[in-house]
Amino acid sequence: MDVEKIIELFRLAKSKDWKPWELQSELRKLCENVVSVGDDLSFTIKFERDLEVDETAIMKLKTRKTKIYPFKTAYRFNKGYIAVDDRFLRVSREIDEDKLPYILSCIKIKG
Repeated sequence: MDVEKIIELFRLAKSKDWKPWELQSELRKLCENVVSVGDDLSFTIKFERDLEVDETAIMKLKTRKTKIYPFKTAYRFNKGYIAVDDRFLRVSREIDEDKLPYILSCIKIKG
């Protein structure tokens, strides 16, 4: 998983107060694997293979495990969340940018 690319997408999402469709167009210019942008301006990326989360490592951030429809697994932080389901990763733009590299390092592509 290209952590730098996801951080670049995250920074673009935070750069201004976008309309969801505007942000989706801009994110897709940087990464064709962006499949959607939510009303909260979170964005979803599709990977070629399934993802797995190192739950022990991610829980060190004092996160709460939850569900965010339609994702089976999500983690809420003091600010923002990430959600993982099979090949999809959803990233909230409210996550603390300083913690994002560590959070992404807890998510691996299977195989």
